[in-house]
Amino acid sequence: MRLSPHIQRQVFYVLWIVAGFLSAFYIYLFFFGVISNVLGAGPLFTGRPVLLRFTLAGIVVGVSVGVLNVFVLPGLLKNMNFLLTLFVGTMFDVALSLVALFCVVLAEEYIMLFERPELFSVPDRLKSFFFAEFYVLLFYLPLVSLVVNYMGLLIQRIGERTFWNAVKGTYHTPHEEERVFMFLDLYGSTAIAQRLGHREYHDLLHEVFNDISCPVSTYRGEVYQYVGDSVVITWNMHEGTRQMNCIRCYFEIAERLALSRHLYEERYGVVPHFKAGLHAGKVTAGEVGEDKREIVFHGDTVNTAARIEDECSELDEAILLSEELLFLFPVRLLKNYTTRYKGSITLRGRFTPISLYSISPKNSVVSREWEACSRCPGERC
Repeated sequence: MRLSPHIQRQVFYVLWIVAGFLSAFYIYLFFFGVISNVLGAGPLFTGRPVLLRFTLAGIVVGVSVGVLNVFVLPGLLKNMNFLLTLFVGTMFDVALSLVALFCVVLAEEYIMLFERPELFSVPDRLKSFFFAEFYVLLFYLPLVSLVVNYMGLLIQRIGERTFWNAVKGTYHTPHEEERVFMFLDLYGSTAIAQRLGHREYHDLLHEVFNDISCPVSTYRGEVYQYVGDSVVITWNMHEGTRQMNCIRCYFEIAERLALSRHLYEERYGVVPHFKAGLHAGKVTAGEVGEDKREIVFHGDTVNTAARIEDECSELDEAILLSEELLFLFPVRLLKNYTTRYKGSITLRGRFTPISLYSISPKNSVVSREWEACSRCPGERC
């Protein structure tokens, strides 16, 4: 069974944390082990093979901390600021690391008692753990956890792909790429903002943007920009058109918000809906800025996608895409969708007309509901 991209990213994040703790334990083995011997304190693990034991300890601690960070801490820390999240997350990781390491020591000692009981003693092992290297671990593990948490929060703030692209220097030199862009705009946002007020409107956007993050991740997109109540999502050409990921992402977002409509109605008295404009083509990608560097995409493709989204209101459609993008999708998958030609339209800022299409899944209750809501002039939509 093939894992979804979202699960794959979670597994990758756990493995990344495991790799971090493995590296930390190897450093401890080669450096802090030497210091411990010089000071006369016995090493954490005795006997051979020492490297295997440190590897086992690193894996157990790394998996424990990784699972905690992926499945438990996000819910507990979501309302905390950066520094508080970093501090509390680090303390949780240190506590769990010590517990996991303690369990590894007990398990190892328990096994060795049956092999050479005359040489191994659980009380002696625990005494060595708590009174020798325990104090070193109290200094070392917070340092390791702090680095792991800081890197995780940094990647979360700027985006995983942006982080790795910056590390690799992918966009240090501007170059040309072929990409798909989807502009999402909250329908009726002005009226909603006036009715809710700034603070409550911000809370609404916060929840909506959190809800759409999973579909974006699932269909291998990346959030390029949040602009007010709009979101710009982008894919490289292969990922965006393969399996129609960009279109499936939109309707997954639609379904996700539709399923949560009662929660939104109860909290805010509105049901959020997005209009979407999609286009594909060549852009120039590169880094800009001195004090604050960002990776940006420039070109007619980006502007055209934004203009297509503007036409959604004029043409009474929830989603519009260009003919250029439509023709890039696999024909076998297009059979599952209904497309309607909306005409050849000269978009604002363009001299040549562009052919636009609407698209919806066949036999989809969600898509019909969204189309009806996008045309509804009532306040609740």
